[in-house]
Amino acid sequence: MTLSPGDCTGALLDVILFECASQHEDKHTIKELAAAFASAREMFLSNPNPQSSGGVYIQQHKLNTEQGLKQYMLSFGARGNSGYFPYPTRILKGMMMDPYDYTRTIPADDFVTLPACSNREADDFLHNYAEKVPRDFHDDIAAVILYLRSNRWKNRGSGGVSIPLESWKGMSGVAKYSREYNYRKWLKTNGLGLTGIEQELELIQQRRQQQQDEEDQKLESLERDVRGMSIARSLTEDKRQQQLFDAVKHGFINQHLDKLKLQAATADNRRDVETLRQTLETTLRTYARFQNAQVSLFGSFVSGLSTLTSDADFTVLNLADLSTPTIHELSTILREVGYGPIKTIANARVPIVSFTGRRIRCDMSINQPMGVFNSQLINAYQRIDTRFMGLWFGIRSLADKHGILGASTGYLSSYALAMMLIVFLQDVTTPPILPKLQQQSTKRMISRSIDGYWCAYDNDPRDYGELAAKNTKTEGQLLVDFCRYFGYTFDYANREINPRLGVIRNRSVSAPPRSRRDSRPKDWSICVLDPFINDRNVAGNSRANHVADIQQCFRTAYDALVKNDIGKAFKV
Repeated sequence: MTLSPGDCTGALLDVILFECASQHEDKHTIKELAAAFASAREMFLSNPNPQSSGGVYIQQHKLNTEQGLKQYMLSFGARGNSGYFPYPTRILKGMMMDPYDYTRTIPADDFVTLPACSNREADDFLHNYAEKVPRDFHDDIAAVILYLRSNRWKNRGSGGVSIPLESWKGMSGVAKYSREYNYRKWLKTNGLGLTGIEQELELIQQRRQQQQDEEDQKLESLERDVRGMSIARSLTEDKRQQQLFDAVKHGFINQHLDKLKLQAATADNRRDVETLRQTLETTLRTYARFQNAQVSLFGSFVSGLSTLTSDADFTVLNLADLSTPTIHELSTILREVGYGPIKTIANARVPIVSFTGRRIRCDMSINQPMGVFNSQLINAYQRIDTRFMGLWFGIRSLADKHGILGASTGYLSSYALAMMLIVFLQDVTTPPILPKLQQQSTKRMISRSIDGYWCAYDNDPRDYGELAAKNTKTEGQLLVDFCRYFGYTFDYANREINPRLGVIRNRSVSAPPRSRRDSRPKDWSICVLDPFINDRNVAGNSRANHVADIQQCFRTAYDALVKNDIGKAFKV
């Protein structure tokens, strides 16, 4: 692949691979690598350097998307990178266990393996970088790697100190990737001393002065051409300044969202939950009434939205006679085998047993396959675009800090918030970031009948990366837009959020009649529909005064975010 003279992305890709190979992890998904490029693009936008085109080329190649990065790496042929990184980085197909049939596997995120470099290979890599990577790229790459270490990776990768960068005012970068450091290395390699350095610096200064003179001449020519159009010129300059201000402002929001994403459950957390699921299933099958039981995981650990403190939600399926086993029998079994403390909630809409296993708080129900399917649908959506996770943790944090998170108290459940976010990215953002997975052609969708409801959606998110990439807004910009929409625009009394159709529209369903003993609201003050049960409002327990609190939460957050007041928005 031939890159244009100003394109540093090939070299940046190999440096990112080199850094990831130094993080003591052999496998890295393409999704993770694309997220690193997304963060790099955010840095270019938040800290603009007039001489840098890194952000432009990242967007041009769509390296901030899983599909775009995959195509870019494939363009290098079998090697998978531009040649500085010592190992070929062939893209391998990812596989995972089928949650419905644990005897087979299904496609997962594609990945590359990055074995750690030996000392000799590391030295050769850095030598090739200093000799062959164009010097104009060095400071951009140095700044990006320090930014990723500080804001995404939370480790030092291949190590090394940081230094201020000459071409990035107020910015520092990893010293060994910087222009000054590698220029001195080049001089030493070629036997040049201080005089050579001074001469080269003088040439650099002369070139800069020449470039400045050329820019001044262009500006004077432009002013002559538009003389008499000062108002238009002023408006253009105001717009440019506003765009620059917005980029910097949203950069601070993006940094806060990156910190919130550190709350996400780790791979170890997910493995512990899966091990517990298998243990519970084996335990139940030792009892005659549960000998064919299948314990399935649902909720945040399936949707991909779990945190370090999330509960694990299980449901027991495949029972021969669903009318016989009760929630009390289940709690008795769990108590007998030593789980505890046991709490049985038998009078809930969905009866559950709460307990603790392997230091994980758990809720277990009987025969709730719809919960499994719902969670898998959210998982399919969140895998389409890396910005989903940052937005989710930002919105969830806002809801939690402002006291509007919790269905049991008459506010919004995490599930309702997820539906609001999905439809916002389908119907409010322009261009849309998420597709309508339930509105695709029949041959693309997986489907099944659950409790009499026909459930279907496209479970292959890899087909929609290009759609998401058309919208170039950062997570910070999208969060501001979300808060503005649900704080000032959305008509809570008359509109519905419909994830099945992927639209926000006038209400199509009303609250069912309530008996005198039913404590639920007789009218819906907010309508967030379930994606499969067409007439179910997953926010139907929210009363009018609580909906006013919900709207006020997003208004307060929006007003604070546009003033760059992170503390007030998130109450930190």
